[in-house]
Amino acid sequence: MEQPSGITRVLVVDDHEVFSEALEAFLGRQPDILVVGSARDADEAMALLGMEPDVVLMDLDMPGTNGIEATRRIRGSAPDAKVVLLTGAERPDLISEALSAGACGYVPKARAADEVMDVVRRVAAGEIVAPATDLGRLSGPGQHGLARLTPRETQVLRALATGETATKIAASLGISRLTVQSHVKSILAKLRVHSKIEAITLAWRHDVVSSERSGPMATVRSPVERPSPASMNAQAGVLVVEDHPLLRSIVRIACEQAPGLEMVGECDDGSSALEACRELAPDVILLDLSLPGELQGLDLARAIRMEGLPVRILVLTARTDEDALLESVLAGVDGYLEKTTGVRVIADALSRVAGGERIFTRSQMRRAVAEFDRRARQAREATGERPDLSEREIEVLEHAARGFTVGQIARRLVLSPRTVETHLSNVYRKLGVRNRVQALARASALDLIRID
Repeated sequence: MEQPSGITRVLVVDDHEVFSEALEAFLGRQPDILVVGSARDADEAMALLGMEPDVVLMDLDMPGTNGIEATRRIRGSAPDAKVVLLTGAERPDLISEALSAGACGYVPKARAADEVMDVVRRVAAGEIVAPATDLGRLSGPGQHGLARLTPRETQVLRALATGETATKIAASLGISRLTVQSHVKSILAKLRVHSKIEAITLAWRHDVVSSERSGPMATVRSPVERPSPASMNAQAGVLVVEDHPLLRSIVRIACEQAPGLEMVGECDDGSSALEACRELAPDVILLDLSLPGELQGLDLARAIRMEGLPVRILVLTARTDEDALLESVLAGVDGYLEKTTGVRVIADALSRVAGGERIFTRSQMRRAVAEFDRRARQAREATGERPDLSEREIEVLEHAARGFTVGQIARRLVLSPRTVETHLSNVYRKLGVRNRVQALARASALDLIRID
């Protein structure tokens, strides 16, 4: 079947499942782009060159052959294929090496998804594209940077020029006020100005926006009102707290495609997220543990629980250590996912957490209990204290250790569920813990029960 003219064929090469799926999802939504394949390393990419990609969008840091060497191999085998290198961190020292290897573009993964799409299109059209920060250093004083604004940023700038507030712009665009503020921050950085007035004046000067208040917001779609929580068909509101724009964007798509989910806001730091949690009242927070600024992910989770905010917390993190896992459990989060998890799994986990489930694997729970056990043994050795549990309370704990629910324990011990819950509450109080996992770990550490 003949390929329609004007379509750019793209091959995605990235060993990180989440980012690979994110790129494929965004590329697949573009009417002028066709994803012809996806590879996890240079060897797979070479095997897919028969799909005749116009652009190869490739991670710089891959296992085995890195992106620069892979670029040389690809350009040697398919000279017409244009390579755009993606990197997890801005590394200006590698730009010249990448371009010398034959790359036509070099863009940090931290750029927003629409910026990555823009680079793909420009490279396909024959341009050489480096990060905007470096282009800014190379461009002369007459270069104003307006061309580097994304369509959404241009939309926000036009709204600012009409005198609209961030709150009104958010309502008109159907996004959160915090997202508008994030766009404004990006606009000022790209235009290399220090205030919104300077940005608007620059846009007027170059006819990007009209100096007349003619209502440029008239073409913007009407905002989608978030259903009242009292509504039977209300969707679960999701707040994404993640400093990586591409990941935030793919979660937005996942929420759009998942029935019952609605992304109500996004933040890239803990302080903004706490404010957004109070203001937007989300049902679920998708939380990265490593955030810029003083308020880290676990600090945010603790602050949310301390304030008693009615929100469920799903952690999405690159950290796999027992300390992070246990501290998350102790902070009262409702689920723990690693960033190697696929996008579909993230969307499913959000739906399940919103529905009241807790998302921890058996392995995670064993590791959390083992770490708590280690800490508890240290504490016991330091204090020598041993709480006084009754025989019935120990019996209830032993059944809980086998994985039985309150109802199952009640039937096995011929008790009422309320009595079992009372025994568990007494156990938590005596052991100084807050939930079953902590109680089991503490009791095991004190040799009150045995966990097989």
